[in-house]
Amino acid sequence: MEIMLVIVSLIFIGYISKYIGILREEDRSVLNNIVVYISMPSTVFLTILKNLSPRELPLFIKLSILIFVIFSLCGVIGYILGRCLKLDRRSIGGLILVCALGNTGFLGYPVIYGFYGDPGLVRAIFCDMGSVIASLLIGTFVGVTFGERKSDNTFLYIIGELLRFPPFIACMLSIVSVILGIGIEDIPNFLVDTLSYLSKATVPLIMISLGLSLSPASAKFTIKYGILALLVRLGVAPLLALILSNLFSIEGLERKVLILQSAMPSAMMSLVFSLLYKLDVKLVASACFITTIASLIILPILKKVLTL
Repeated sequence: MEIMLVIVSLIFIGYISKYIGILREEDRSVLNNIVVYISMPSTVFLTILKNLSPRELPLFIKLSILIFVIFSLCGVIGYILGRCLKLDRRSIGGLILVCALGNTGFLGYPVIYGFYGDPGLVRAIFCDMGSVIASLLIGTFVGVTFGERKSDNTFLYIIGELLRFPPFIACMLSIVSVILGIGIEDIPNFLVDTLSYLSKATVPLIMISLGLSLSPASAKFTIKYGILALLVRLGVAPLLALILSNLFSIEGLERKVLILQSAMPSAMMSLVFSLLYKLDVKLVASACFITTIASLIILPILKKVLTL
């Protein structure tokens, strides 16, 4: 529970900084760039290199695949809910995104690291890689299908974005290093220390950026759809993870991390896709706020349940 208080405090610092004028909401793009291009790749590279062995690789890749399946199924549920509620195309697209995409990186990393340390974080990273692929595939497909902006090269766009995503590149480099038998001891000390310092900036910068992104005003719009997203993201998704972990014999820490990562709130990337493809931005913003705030209470409870 203490780690959640730390996370809440860091989010609060970002939120208050915005309202007293120290930082602006637009500054989150700068913080996000630092995280995505500098600190998070350092975290990914060091964590995998320190905690992954070649024999564990097939199991961890299985986590990536299962997260992708879970998020895809949640997207289908979002589509069914949208059709049952007779929403327009833009709103259906927004509902699919907030039901399907979970914040496995910007909230998942700090939460899992706080709960389980580096062993948990390396598993969270592989879950996040599956989430990144799901985000690009689902986000682009939904945007092109339900939004106003069309694309003639959807597949090439997705591949290009994935290959340019620094944490994904760092993950691939570290996996290749592990396979080749290159360990942390084979890297010069000054480089390891540099990456370590950069890595330590990941969690606080992520949380402050998240605080800048949150806006209570957005929750008053389409609040009922935010609650629907909450039920899917923090209810149905972990249930699917539990079922799939039983079917595929995922046990121990892998099982706990898979369930918790599947239960992360709606990803802020949903808002990026909704803006890019002109989906229902108010619905998406409301769902991101509601699910994020609720997750700060629900995730520690879920972690307690998993230890029983």
